[in-house]
Amino acid sequence: MVKVKDVMKSYVVTVGPKAALDEVAKIMSANKIGSVVVVDNGKPVGIVTDFDVVTVAAKNKNLSSEKVSGVMKRNMITASPGDDLLKAVRTMVKNGVKRAPVIDDGRLVGILTDKEVLIATPDMIEVLSERLKARAAMLPSRESPTISGKCEDCGGYSDELKHANGRWICEDCRPSEP
Repeated sequence: MVKVKDVMKSYVVTVGPKAALDEVAKIMSANKIGSVVVVDNGKPVGIVTDFDVVTVAAKNKNLSSEKVSGVMKRNMITASPGDDLLKAVRTMVKNGVKRAPVIDDGRLVGILTDKEVLIATPDMIEVLSERLKARAAMLPSRESPTISGKCEDCGGYSDELKHANGRWICEDCRPSEP
């Protein structure tokens, strides 16, 4: 099982609740990020996203006079380092968020974003494919089960892999069956 700690970014850009939104915008731009976590007395208390900054700017408000505390989301969707990644991603999707601060014992230890999940996805698919292959190989069956994954001969993806001669191969690479 892939855990949040396996995918999260450990370095998190933070600001205090009294920071002005123009400074937050500059910080996000300089770091090429879409959010900052708001920390007060060492504890994460909220999150400000690029959308929050744009929303304030669209109302013709002066970003230098608007403080983070006035726009931050206090009810953050968070994750723990030991959480199952799939469960954390489902929670993020269900709540419509792209970023979840990772909290361990009340401390901010990382951030999980849609970007990290997308980067990790090919590796996760490979791990899941290997697990499925191992399970399928152990099944008692007269006929080899069919699974999805990468063909071990041609490297192409197939929904019709079968175990033949110790390898998982697609229909095109399999020897014809008698």
